[in-house]
Amino acid sequence: MTRLTAPPAVRNRAVRLGVPGRPWRRMGSGPPGPSVTVVVPGVLALAAGLWNLSGPPLWRDEAATISAATRTLPQLLHLLHTVDLVHGVYYVLMHVFVAVFGTGDVALRLPSVLAGVASAAGVGVLGRALGNPRAGLYGGALLAVMPVFSRYVQEARPYPLAMAMTVGVSLLLLRALREPSRMAFAVYGMALAGLAYVNLFAFLVAGAHGIYVVWSRGPVLKWLGAVAMALAAVAPFAALTSAQSAQVSWIRSPGAGDVGMLVVQLFGDLGATSPAWLGVAPLAGGLALLAISRHAPRGGRDRRDRRESQEGRESREWRGGRGERLVGLALPLAIVPPLALLTVSWVDHPIYVFRYVFCCVPAAALLAGAGLAALPRRAALALLVAGLGLSIPGHLLTRGPDGRQDDPGPVAAVLAAGAKRGDAVLFVPDKARKYELVYPEIFGRLDDVALKRSPQRDGSFGGRDVGPLVLATRLAGVRTLWVVGHTGKVATASKRLNLVRGSFVPTGRWTSRGMFVARYEAPVAR
Repeated sequence: MTRLTAPPAVRNRAVRLGVPGRPWRRMGSGPPGPSVTVVVPGVLALAAGLWNLSGPPLWRDEAATISAATRTLPQLLHLLHTVDLVHGVYYVLMHVFVAVFGTGDVALRLPSVLAGVASAAGVGVLGRALGNPRAGLYGGALLAVMPVFSRYVQEARPYPLAMAMTVGVSLLLLRALREPSRMAFAVYGMALAGLAYVNLFAFLVAGAHGIYVVWSRGPVLKWLGAVAMALAAVAPFAALTSAQSAQVSWIRSPGAGDVGMLVVQLFGDLGATSPAWLGVAPLAGGLALLAISRHAPRGGRDRRDRRESQEGRESREWRGGRGERLVGLALPLAIVPPLALLTVSWVDHPIYVFRYVFCCVPAAALLAGAGLAALPRRAALALLVAGLGLSIPGHLLTRGPDGRQDDPGPVAAVLAAGAKRGDAVLFVPDKARKYELVYPEIFGRLDDVALKRSPQRDGSFGGRDVGPLVLATRLAGVRTLWVVGHTGKVATASKRLNLVRGSFVPTGRWTSRGMFVARYEAPVAR
């Protein structure tokens, strides 16, 4: 019986497009279509992002976003000249967004949710572009159900946007490697520069891309030219932001525990706030190890590539099978930026914080997806369901009052119930003044007794406070004083607190996660 086969040109085109034939037929079905690999992860990410979106409390960093985004453009430029220039592009984008949609919790966080949707869908596209659509489908779905994913996409900060752009820049690199024109690499270089303007540390993904270009025997010189162009565009921005390095002086040198938490967070769990052994990270990490062991990039071409070369049908794809190509890109993309920040933190100045490398999580999810794709379909689907079940405790935690570094909600509730119009408020430290914009209906009726210059006029987040002598004069006419601040920052305002304690009688103190409020009453004259 004669066996029908597709012409060589057709088979070769299928290989170039990353659509293998016979292996999928052995499994009993074809690979997932483009719409499936994009829509399923995107829908899951949208559901995860919208789930109780207003539940997590707006914490101090999100208060900074509100403070920056609600200023006029001249006031915003004044702020960026002083502090947080590194987030300037994001603040400008949010300035436009809040002008249209307002500063409600859901409105503020919606851009991050949409960036998360783009990231999860982009993982599906990335897997397909690397010739393994099933790995992209599974990896995008895993990313969407990871608690650490929800932790950051439900936050009005720039890190989800940097994650989405990292996936997009990686796709542009693959496009440039397939069609290595000057224009393709120029677009890649411009996108790389744009990524750096959203998150300067995310530019480190260029190092991971370089490893992949060298391994794949791509046009190294064209890639170097694109990176050089991006560096030239980013260098002035980097120089200006380095002058504001004092704003990261709080970062401590990472230890062995931080490295362990990095692995836990990269593979989906929340880290120190959630027991790693009860979450999804062990499963995702094990699947990634399976993918690496099955498809570790080798030094030479595989047999299929050599056979096609001998037959004169070698495709324009880079070397290696689909598994090798995926691991060859995703592995360095997951580990190079974190290792670079850790190394700098150990040998020079501490700059490592996980959210700075949150953009690497999709690569780790893609590795785990490749591990699932190496398994029979039923086993893969069962493990996906298991991963969803393992992730639920982390999802509940990140949406609760302990899901952020601080929780101002209980403090605001105490003030709403007990503070009267005409009472005074003192912020400790002055940066806690950012919460005036989060709860304007509460703080609007209190007298900010220490304020000398507003944050908008001062070009800062905390504004400018009066000195001790002026503060003492202002406190002389106050009957009830509320002190609001961060629990770990009290020592920085010891002089002002000593002044308060010498003139008032403490009548109550309430604390919540990272926040406190204390009430003081003027002594009754005899």
